Amino acid sequence: MKKFIDLIFGGFASITVLAIWGLVTVGGIYWFWMAIQIGSFLMFVIGFFPLTGLLFATPIGVWSLLFGVPDWVIAWFA
Repeated sequence: MKKFIDLIFGGFASITVLAIWGLVTVGGIYWFWMAIQIGSFLMFVIGFFPLTGLLFATPIGVWSLLFGVPDWVIAWFA
């Protein structure tokens, strides 16, 4: 029974990690798509560098994909 429970929780953990990395990937791509649509070279550059891309652009890209682009993003980069 313990092996079965470990298998279930291990599978759940694997699915969770894959889902998070999937969101990171899609969020980054969506950030670049927003940069192209807005026409902001600075926004594209921010998403291109790994540090700013992972800490800034990706979470905002995921948020924008799920809930819409925040007004302040458009105000800063448009």
